[in-house]
Amino acid sequence: MTQGEIEKLTVKVSNIFSELEVRIMTDIVRRIKENSFASASVDWQIGRLQQLGMAEEDIRGWIQSALQATDEEMDRIFSDEVYKQYYEQEHFFKLAGMQQIPLEENFVLQQLIEATEKQLQGEYQNLTGSMGFAIRNPATGRIQASPLMEYYRSTMDQAVIDIKSGAFDYNTVIKRTVNQMTASGLRYIEYDSGHRDRIDVAARRAILTGFRQVQSQIMEQVAEQLGIDTFEVSYHVGARSTHQPWQGKVWTRQELISVCGLGEVTGLKGINCYHDYKPFPPGSVRTYTDEQIQKMLDAENIPREYNGKQYTTYEALQQQRKMERTMRTQRQKIKLLEEGGADDQEIILAKAKYQGQMQTYKDFSEKMKLPEQKTRIMQDGLKGRFIPTKAELEKIAPTILKNAAGQDIIEVKRTTLTGTPNSITQLTSKRGGIERNYYDENGKQYKQISNNNHGNAKMHPYGKNGEHAHDYVYKDGKLIERPTRELTENERKENEDIL
Repeated sequence: MTQGEIEKLTVKVSNIFSELEVRIMTDIVRRIKENSFASASVDWQIGRLQQLGMAEEDIRGWIQSALQATDEEMDRIFSDEVYKQYYEQEHFFKLAGMQQIPLEENFVLQQLIEATEKQLQGEYQNLTGSMGFAIRNPATGRIQASPLMEYYRSTMDQAVIDIKSGAFDYNTVIKRTVNQMTASGLRYIEYDSGHRDRIDVAARRAILTGFRQVQSQIMEQVAEQLGIDTFEVSYHVGARSTHQPWQGKVWTRQELISVCGLGEVTGLKGINCYHDYKPFPPGSVRTYTDEQIQKMLDAENIPREYNGKQYTTYEALQQQRKMERTMRTQRQKIKLLEEGGADDQEIILAKAKYQGQMQTYKDFSEKMKLPEQKTRIMQDGLKGRFIPTKAELEKIAPTILKNAAGQDIIEVKRTTLTGTPNSITQLTSKRGGIERNYYDENGKQYKQISNNNHGNAKMHPYGKNGEHAHDYVYKDGKLIERPTRELTENERKENEDIL
């Protein structure tokens, strides 16, 4: 099977659990919305237990539906796909003048299929019974696992209390909840070890592992029946560096274990490995010669640059997968903000961010000479519009000002460490003080100029009115200090309109 065929094999299972994830998160924001606008706090207290009981019942129903859909997809994979894989090897027997055993009469393989399906059913029951969210503790900064219904109760309670007490406005609370849930995603949590996987990732890995066990059994049966002890390992673009030395070559059964790491987590057919192996009868011709393989590897391992960083093909593919995950998360945010009734501007900004991510993904893929894989981005099953309309963009279009030097200044409502490359933004405080923020070619802030002393003349004994500059110093990508200094003559000329 090709890498694309292997990935396609697991799409349906991933979609089932992605939809379950969104359904549960949507229910949380929907109930926060409903209860935050109740007429009085007592209404919430009276109906709270009933609400939670209904939520738990709904979730159990959704989980059962997901498990049923998974069973159906499992049956399809272990009938249609295994059937196809089995009879694709028939040509080996014809070349040897032998007859392949019909699949229904291959009792060893049938027993393996039955045992694998039963094992997978148990694994999926375990996955859905151990779901929760991984939440960062604001006090310690540590990630803590929170079981699903425990998180459901605490999140809804805190949201309603924060809104009804007036401590936070509704939009702030719904945005906080959405950001928290999407940053974690619904996860399968091993409470003994503390290991956490997003539920769709864990589900995908389980079905893929089971199928490939059966696939390996088919190949080894064929080899055994034909008296063959050599196998050709497949080649694919973007293999990790540890797999490159042995891909595309012919090995004995023992060498598959000792050289290629068959049976190991990081080896052949291990986690996230897309290599196959098939019998290689004496006299067969390899798919690729050693010279062809080396030429392809040399081309793959020549780094390409994007935004000042070098990427090999493998590294570029990993970055591409990361971008796709980020965009799937952003799509969830947009959907949940809409379902939760967040401010229109918040939703439009989320859409604009997604649009920017899509453009960056396109540019990166083009630069790295990789095909875009938009089906990966949209495998979440979400419906709706995720790109802002022209009218929506006009609502959030920034006000463009000019400084004394004629440079464009973007008016903003808050200062961020990242922004548009080679841009200048301006923030005006409630007291009228102005800060101008300067961003380099990578969109990282490197300087800030203020036209005032922030009400602290002792800390800012500069200029006539405390005007000063901050230079931003980074280490390992993190801001470590912002030393203060006097403005230079050029800086004064550029910003004399606010001084």
